[in-house]
Amino acid sequence: MGTNYREANERFEKKKREEVLKDIPAKFHDKANQILDYEEEEAYFQAEQLCLDILNDPDGKGNEQVMVMLARVYPKLLRTDIEESNQRYQEDLQKYYAFLDRVVMNDLMQEYLIETLARLWELMGNKWFRPLLKEFVDHIKEKDYLKDEVYKRTLESAYASMESYQYFEDSKVSLLMKQALKAAYDMSYVMTEAKTEETANTMKIDGLMHQWYICKYYDTHQEEFAYIEKNYPSSYSLVAKVVSLAKENASKKQDAILEELMNHVVEGTKKEQLLKVLETSYADLSSKTEKQPEVVHKGKTSYIRPTDKIGRNDPCPCGSGKKYKFCCGRE
Repeated sequence: MGTNYREANERFEKKKREEVLKDIPAKFHDKANQILDYEEEEAYFQAEQLCLDILNDPDGKGNEQVMVMLARVYPKLLRTDIEESNQRYQEDLQKYYAFLDRVVMNDLMQEYLIETLARLWELMGNKWFRPLLKEFVDHIKEKDYLKDEVYKRTLESAYASMESYQYFEDSKVSLLMKQALKAAYDMSYVMTEAKTEETANTMKIDGLMHQWYICKYYDTHQEEFAYIEKNYPSSYSLVAKVVSLAKENASKKQDAILEELMNHVVEGTKKEQLLKVLETSYADLSSKTEKQPEVVHKGKTSYIRPTDKIGRNDPCPCGSGKKYKFCCGRE
């Protein structure tokens, strides 16, 4: 069984290489094979050099397959530069920019650019790297490499993601608003990628609850909202519509949110019971001032409860008198 699997895998790899080589001039086949070997060995610097050697040759200039190979190498190369602190990041980044300027930014090339962003995005836990990442994202935006609206949306999420690292450490932003901004991010960028309907539903409920909190919170904290709008514009844009409605008529918007939330509660739950849960949850969250664990967005992010976890055998907070597991906890 093992031998047959290995043989099948070897045949598959050989077939893949043949597909690659058929679009590359024969004189470069040895180098192309070496590039693929280097990729497997994670020797990305050597793979990049061979790709550039081919593209700088008159017979290999603009070869689409080599361009694809190079586009595949750069995300891994740049991440390696950062992880190894080898002092080559800026040099390799400039080569990457030159590469982006010479290729046609079709769907495939945009996908590889997004992959580069994703690989660097994962390194945001390092504070010293965040300014470098922002420079990279700014450059992508300035050059308008991402033409498709889906990819542009990814770029918008990157800005909001970078801001989250800042506002979670900012004492001028309340815990309530930190959680509200995170919930808005999840609704905008993460919910559609949720692996299960249950996870997506949880994010939607959390987002609606925090919209209700914003409406209640806005009137007495307008300076904080102005501060967030000025310092964290990408994150603020995710709640701007709710804030605008809160300015016009907070009570009306709260009622609308309450009606929508009623679609997600256990059948038989009364609106007054749900309102009581929201009021209690809001009071609990708005009174907390102690430092909370840092929560950031990385494209996909875990759900953070706005209140303490309810035990399955605890009384249900809706006031029904039943245990939580037999009431609202059933959903």
